[in-house]
Amino acid sequence: MNFKTIKPLSLCVSIALSILVFSSITAVMYNRFIDHVIDKEREVLLKEFGSIKTIKKTLKEQFATLTVPTLKEQSALKTLVAQSNSISSIAVIHKNYFVFSTFGLRDRYTEHVNESGFHVKLKSTISKKPIIYYMLAVNNETFIRVYFKPLQLNYLNKIGEGEVNFNGVILGDENQVMSNVKKLCHCKFTLNDVNIDVNMDPKKALVVFVDEKLGYLLVLLLLSCIFGYFLGKTCEHELVKYQIKNNRIKPYLQPIVDHDGNIIGAEILARWITNKGELVPPYLFIPYIEKEKLTPLLTCSLLAQIHNSSVLYNAKTFKLSFNLTELCLFEPKVYALSKRLSQHCRLVLEFTESTPFIREDTPQKMQAYRRHGVEFAIDDYGTGFSAPHYLTEYKFDYLKIDKCFIDNLDKDEEKSTHLVESIVFLAKKMNLELVAEGVETDSQAAILTTLGIQYFQGFLFYKPMDLIAFSQLTISKSD
Repeated sequence: MNFKTIKPLSLCVSIALSILVFSSITAVMYNRFIDHVIDKEREVLLKEFGSIKTIKKTLKEQFATLTVPTLKEQSALKTLVAQSNSISSIAVIHKNYFVFSTFGLRDRYTEHVNESGFHVKLKSTISKKPIIYYMLAVNNETFIRVYFKPLQLNYLNKIGEGEVNFNGVILGDENQVMSNVKKLCHCKFTLNDVNIDVNMDPKKALVVFVDEKLGYLLVLLLLSCIFGYFLGKTCEHELVKYQIKNNRIKPYLQPIVDHDGNIIGAEILARWITNKGELVPPYLFIPYIEKEKLTPLLTCSLLAQIHNSSVLYNAKTFKLSFNLTELCLFEPKVYALSKRLSQHCRLVLEFTESTPFIREDTPQKMQAYRRHGVEFAIDDYGTGFSAPHYLTEYKFDYLKIDKCFIDNLDKDEEKSTHLVESIVFLAKKMNLELVAEGVETDSQAAILTTLGIQYFQGFLFYKPMDLIAFSQLTISKSD
């Protein structure tokens, strides 16, 4: 795995997590929505059937001595029906005869005078359709039968085909017979026996769900994307961190030479090596590492790899330079590794131009390193945050001239020469040794030598190389 694949992998993780979070929460919301629809239908239905409690009390109080209803009693029964939203009609049964009905039919014999309570009759004598009614005994000879309006499953019909189970007899909208489990033509039930279910139409239910919860879903989608984005970033951070800890980023050394071409040291550069042995350009991952404050971890990894390598066998007089930021300076592991490494070489820590100094105790911390022989350089002088005031506020041993100034020596020799001359003059006054970076041509080297530059680094002399190549190079040079 390399930095090129970590980014798309993290993006895939981000998208996958966003989809997973959104779909999971949406599924929960959807199931709760369906449950809410069923509960709402149950609430409405039980409220309709429950209204019989009030009517029953009125019937018992007003019609306790009822036989064949008088005109006044008939009017009172009609008023009860008119005032109720759930009752379709009321009938009076006296001595097994229907003697009155607000529906208009009467004087009909019935053999079935049932006990008080709720009943379902699958086939009405009049309508030939199922009916639901409540039987109330007002005295020994007279019963009042309260008929309910056909079921209106308005909530359930939005998401499919609703059905109500009345103790084995299952009716749908408008009292349509859905199932008669017990094969009964008549059954009694209580409100506790009433169960509501729905045969959902997935498309219909989903449309209603989205329509009613669109605002919540849009907010959820946004939050899921934000959640997935930050988790993806965390995944990217941890993957890069894991690669650094496992030394996937290797130290490459670019030799530093004097004016005679002798190797006097090297700058340790970070190179990400893929599984195929390819090099990932530093500009692709170094800015990310600095942004994510992983520089201390990378610095520790490079210091440890150099310490455990064969480079140190011939490096007692070598100047080995490591790039670091102010943040690295205060990392205990960097300090410990620097102490160990300084015992085997002349260790130089180069402050990069990419981040500014912000801590007031930085000079004191630099002095703690100096007690162990560590030296300091300001890298890419004149660019980024490596401003001139650093030279007065902090003690440095080396000043590295940025490649951009060296490049211009061939393009605009007079102006560029004057600029480099001023840097050389400043360095001499500040008692700093100079290193020219990015030297690529003989003419550049000649001009820099004339200007008094002591050390050079660039492709004209050596390209960055791995530990083995550098060890072999220094051994051959010593021979």
